[in-house]
Amino acid sequence: MYDFNFGSQEDIRRSPEEFLIFVKRLLPRWANGIPDSECVAIFRALEPYRDSGSSLVETGSGASSLALFLHCALYGGTMYSWDTNASKGAYLRSVASDAIGRVLGVDVHKIWRFVAFDSTNPHVGLPVMRELNITPVFGFFDSWHTLEHLTLEISQFTEICASRATIAIDDAYYTKRYENYSYINMLRAKLGLGSVQEPVDNVCQPYYVEIENLLKSTFSRVEKIEDSYKQDFQSDLFFEYFESDRYFMNQLGMEQKNALAHRFDAWRVS
Repeated sequence: MYDFNFGSQEDIRRSPEEFLIFVKRLLPRWANGIPDSECVAIFRALEPYRDSGSSLVETGSGASSLALFLHCALYGGTMYSWDTNASKGAYLRSVASDAIGRVLGVDVHKIWRFVAFDSTNPHVGLPVMRELNITPVFGFFDSWHTLEHLTLEISQFTEICASRATIAIDDAYYTKRYENYSYINMLRAKLGLGSVQEPVDNVCQPYYVEIENLLKSTFSRVEKIEDSYKQDFQSDLFFEYFESDRYFMNQLGMEQKNALAHRFDAWRVS
């Protein structure tokens, strides 16, 4: 169903980012949650790991999964995704198989392991990488957007990652400490209920500040990546195309137009 033709393998290898966006735009909105410019920024952040056979990790799945999978399909390596929505994982792997794997001659099941469970669970979450003897070099974190959950995910990742690694986060401008009231109020609106007030103590510094401080307390070297997203997001068609949906998200605080430059942030650590 998703086996549209972009061109030959040679065409894809010449223009991998254009191919990535070609496939991303085949996705429906519920699986297409990050901007095109962020998807490309993730793919570019993986450049140091080309032809290294490295392992990549993400929490939450969506268009980011396609960026990781295309990297592995073109340059080698494996990827592991955690998302509690098993149906979403199955759907995304079918898209990756039809749209990318078919033309590049790679088997999605040999590259991508999807774990339909809580990423922080000690028995099947991120810590299990140690049992599998896998040392990931890259982590993209886009699951439950609270500082408590994000901090736990990244702390677990830093215990199992390579001595030189890359850490990237989505919605880095969020300031939800222990509960995502924006998401809660979105669900309440769908139920025809009014919003609940967010407690004052639920507010923290933006995640890009909090996480950088966490990384600096863990690693001797933390380098902020000058990612391409910040250069390209203002001309990204994604925001205009989904404008009606995003208007509602802005009203509930799920997206902040005045802070979009920090929708994505990434660091190299060692």
